[in-house]
Amino acid sequence: MRQKECDVLKSRISKIIEAGANVIITSMGIDDTASKYMFESGCLGLRRVDKGDINRIAKLTGATVINTLATPEGEEVFESSYLGECEEVSE
Repeated sequence: MRQKECDVLKSRISKIIEAGANVIITSMGIDDTASKYMFESGCLGLRRVDKGDINRIAKLTGATVINTLATPEGEEVFESSYLGECEEVSE
């Protein structure tokens, strides 16, 4: 069961990275497996970010905040049009 969960998680992250993301910001936690996969893919994961901050970041970068990859048809997709842009990400 755990392997199937890992495969689903990896598939979701892959969709986001393949769309061109190199930073993923979430208000939730990031599983160790997901964190490792993002790191290996050259993607920075920011976890437990305040939802208000996420909305401000999205507005400033032109990104779209999404809550799920699921479409009404039940498919999971992530489009590059959801992504925003910025010059630099730092603490």
